[in-house]
Amino acid sequence: MKKSILPVIVIIAAGLAIMAFTYPALHSLNKNINPPQEKVIQVFPDTVQKVLETSCFDCHGATSSNTKALAKIDFSKWNDLTAAKKVGKLQDVIDVVNKGDMPPLKYVTNYPDRAPGKEQKDIIIKWANEESDKLMGN
Repeated sequence: MKKSILPVIVIIAAGLAIMAFTYPALHSLNKNINPPQEKVIQVFPDTVQKVLETSCFDCHGATSSNTKALAKIDFSKWNDLTAAKKVGKLQDVIDVVNKGDMPPLKYVTNYPDRAPGKEQKDIIIKWANEESDKLMGN
């Protein structure tokens, strides 16, 4: 029985050795345990960026898997939008923030520390109005 198991062990060892030298991901496993984080590109004023990062990006940002939220607005693709689309999205932002629809109650219930206060809502609404006016040439 010892003679029949030896060839199996040799074949397995040879297979592992071949994989170790030909599979590139195995070489990098020990070098970089944590993959590099995607750099957040800031396209909004600092105060606005901070509110968006805290209260909006989880659903409306680059790392979100919420396709319904991303279909409404994806802030990570803001620079890809035309001026006309930006104006429309800004009006949507103003409407949902004024109504208190964003962030949704379910999100705020799960993450109460991410709920924007009156000051943060005012920052977003003021920015959205000013940005919209600027884009329309006013």
